[in-house]
Amino acid sequence: MPTTTRDRKLLWARAGGTCALCKSHLTADAKGGDRDVVLGEEAHIVSEEANGPRFRPMSKHEVDTYANLILLCPSDHKIVDEQVTHYTEQRLQALKREHEQWVKDRTSSTIPAIKIRDPEAGKPVMLQRIDTGKELMNVVAHTLAAHHDHPEPRSSEEAELIGAFFQNASDYSDIWDDIEPSGRIQAEFSMSGEITRLREAGLVVYAGVKKHIIEGGVKPPESWPVAYIVIRRSDDETIKAKPTDK
Repeated sequence: MPTTTRDRKLLWARAGGTCALCKSHLTADAKGGDRDVVLGEEAHIVSEEANGPRFRPMSKHEVDTYANLILLCPSDHKIVDEQVTHYTEQRLQALKREHEQWVKDRTSSTIPAIKIRDPEAGKPVMLQRIDTGKELMNVVAHTLAAHHDHPEPRSSEEAELIGAFFQNASDYSDIWDDIEPSGRIQAEFSMSGEITRLREAGLVVYAGVKKHIIEGGVKPPESWPVAYIVIRRSDDETIKAKPTDK
């Protein structure tokens, strides 16, 4: 699975748009009618290729996540991939942490803190029953965060079923804007299969959206939609009595 929009935002934001080694800015302004230039490279700390720099066995899902990426300029990217004896996995992780702390220290005293708040705290979230992947993605596709709730699993198989559903729903939501139409159809079909398996296990999916507000920083307050995805047992009397309650 490609790097999610969420992981990419984390990487660039925490690095302050600068190279983790030389601290150079990783964009160049447009000149003479040309377009702006992105110089930064999202470098893998551990390569996915067996003969690549710092390779070790790692799942495909882990390779392209924020935890395995470091933001570098093209020159330093080439250096760290050529000088693997010096730039070990552990050294790059440490350099990444130090750089992100450096960025945080430089900005924390000049930019107001950012917070996300619920303007209707305490008000129940209106949920709808979800029976297909298309219904699910229509609700959660363009949200910016997610809240999950589920009953206590009764077996390891049930725990795995619930966990995989939440993980895949979050992953598809994160990358939805980057998926081509054919990929979206495949994603909806995949999630329909997971919803069916949950239903066969006696579990029902509900989903809804609540508008939070993000404020602070240098921008005016903006809407921050949060997806609420809830799993309940089909024999849950509370759900039968109030199908739209949280």
